[in-house]
Amino acid sequence: MNKVRPRYIVDRPAYSLELFNEEYEKKIRSYPIGGKARKLFSCSTSKLKAFIFRLFPILSWLPKYNIKENILSDVLGGISAGTIQIPQGMAFALLANLPPVNGLYSSFFPLVVYFFMGGIPQMVPGTFAVISIIVGNVCLKLAPESQFQHDNGTSNVTITDTEAMYAARMQISATLACLTAIIQIALSFVQFGFVAIYLSESFIRGFMTAAGLQILISVLKYIFGVSIPPYSGVLAIIYTFIDICKELPKTNVASLIFALVSIVLLIIVKELNLKFMHKIRFPIPMEIVIVIATTAISGSFNFPEKYHMNVVGHIPLGFPSPTLPTVGQWDEMVGTAFSVAIVGYVVNLAMGRTLGSKHGFDVDANQEMLALGSGNFFGSFFFIHVISCALSVTLAVDGAGGKSQIASFFVMMSVMVTMLALGTYLNPLPKSVLGALIAVNLKNSLKQLSDPFYLWKKSKLDCLVWLVSFFSTFILGLPYGLAVGVAFSILVVIFNTQFRNGSTLNQVTATDIYVNPKVYSKVQPIDGITIVTYCSPLYFANSEIFRQKVIKKAGLDPGKVYLSKKKYLKKQEQELKKKELKKKRGSLFMKNKLCTSFQRIGVNFYLADVQAQVYDDIEHGGMFSDGSLDHKHLFITVHDAVLYAQANNTRIRNTDSGKKAKEAGDTEIYIMDTQDEISDDYPNLEEAMFGSMFQTEIQTAL
Repeated sequence: MNKVRPRYIVDRPAYSLELFNEEYEKKIRSYPIGGKARKLFSCSTSKLKAFIFRLFPILSWLPKYNIKENILSDVLGGISAGTIQIPQGMAFALLANLPPVNGLYSSFFPLVVYFFMGGIPQMVPGTFAVISIIVGNVCLKLAPESQFQHDNGTSNVTITDTEAMYAARMQISATLACLTAIIQIALSFVQFGFVAIYLSESFIRGFMTAAGLQILISVLKYIFGVSIPPYSGVLAIIYTFIDICKELPKTNVASLIFALVSIVLLIIVKELNLKFMHKIRFPIPMEIVIVIATTAISGSFNFPEKYHMNVVGHIPLGFPSPTLPTVGQWDEMVGTAFSVAIVGYVVNLAMGRTLGSKHGFDVDANQEMLALGSGNFFGSFFFIHVISCALSVTLAVDGAGGKSQIASFFVMMSVMVTMLALGTYLNPLPKSVLGALIAVNLKNSLKQLSDPFYLWKKSKLDCLVWLVSFFSTFILGLPYGLAVGVAFSILVVIFNTQFRNGSTLNQVTATDIYVNPKVYSKVQPIDGITIVTYCSPLYFANSEIFRQKVIKKAGLDPGKVYLSKKKYLKKQEQELKKKELKKKRGSLFMKNKLCTSFQRIGVNFYLADVQAQVYDDIEHGGMFSDGSLDHKHLFITVHDAVLYAQANNTRIRNTDSGKKAKEAGDTEIYIMDTQDEISDDYPNLEEAMFGSMFQTEIQTAL
């Protein structure tokens, strides 16, 4: 039994847009630039208060903070996440070719600013693996190890001044952080947050997967305890992997055992945390447990000296003395700084939106960029390297039930205690353990290697974006890979807007519904009328493609028809001159011009369902004033245009049937330009191609 469906009957006249606007009294809306400027730059107490509260979100949430309900989860969540932030920060400092203490600085100073300016409650800024490895490439380029090596005069052994090398690289790192911060702050003030919408998920996942694979290869030297020369630039990761393979026979067995045991324990405990998360309130902080245990074992049994293991070494206690950036180096790192600024912002925003969708709050993209940039700027005076969202730390805070930036405050306190008192005890910590921590945290990134298999089924273009992003990043390096991936993503956007197929529409019998006949069977074309729709916005880059689509779907090229008729008319005119039968009434060229490239050959051109912005563009572009388009040829709906065209067809047929047969030699052909106008008008045929509705009315009476 068929379900009874609602029905409707509408009885109204067909409307052109001009008649509709007149009958329903369209309002004239103006947007004066002066008024906008006055509103933008006007100052009042309420606007100033709103600006300050938007700049410092802490002023909004702190007075409303519910201590009784939230303090316990924030404190415990912050301390628990802090135990992850500490070893992760030191580990990622190794990726940046910096001493481990740099990771502690980077995990503390930027958080001070973000606590006041950050708008995402559970967010914890900190070190991020991808950014760390980009920073490491800059440090290698501007302060290569060879600059700090000298020969020992007695034993002909090359000695590296590690202390001087790390000091130079710390200064380079701080300088890069300062420049990156300035770029992020500047972009926030010009409302650059919208750029994130052009970075598709497939691009980001491809980039992050390649970066994860690069990071894994980079930490293998710590896991196996081998020494290899550093590389930077194109194919650097390939050369690094080849050298690691060559050095495998020299593996430090003690370092490898520490790494493998740490990896196994981390994987087991992390899986248990995920499985029993609903039963245990806080995840087991296995990272800090492993750091403490391996440090104690390594130091107690004097393993570094016995087995020549690479260890963290001395960590200076206290806060570093402030430094100023080396501005003279900015020209050598500006490209990288811009790349890092965008990567850091995108990662931060992606995590923020994930948390926002989970907890029901909106993310101010520009405020997040400002907060991130301000944190990097403040930290750059204290030898940090560029930070973003610390993913695993943020997830730990969220998983522990953290509700506000109070949790981030206790992460800061955990790092500060380590900096001031506990850091000295980490001297014998094997670097292979930190490498193991990094490798295990890359699990989710490396799982994305399977993305192309499901993306190919979902969208081949998305799959192509992923592949280009992945291979360009892995082979060319992170900065160049980012540039190539972004450029290719933009090309995909352009491709989607330029090459979307248009289609003809046919009528569903006895309705006002028009659909693609390739998709639906029970439809019929309308005699004498071709309806074309185009599934993309129109702008300069796809206007020619649109024109070609319209010609193809309409089955008529107005330019070719126009020129062929011109040739025919020339021939006819020559014959008339010879016979001296040319009459004023039978003039071959009409003087008045109201027309488009289709209308020149007698084809009426209608627009239907024109959006307000498109109408304004047509009007301001002068198409009405220069006679290219008539106001009466714009309609509210496709069906209104069809009814008008059918009525016009009927009128023309009735007029033609009442005419008497013309005498032999009389000619009446509707061509609306003189010969002198051909060269000026023909190149601009595309100016008429802004519509989706055509009526074919070619009349040649001979």
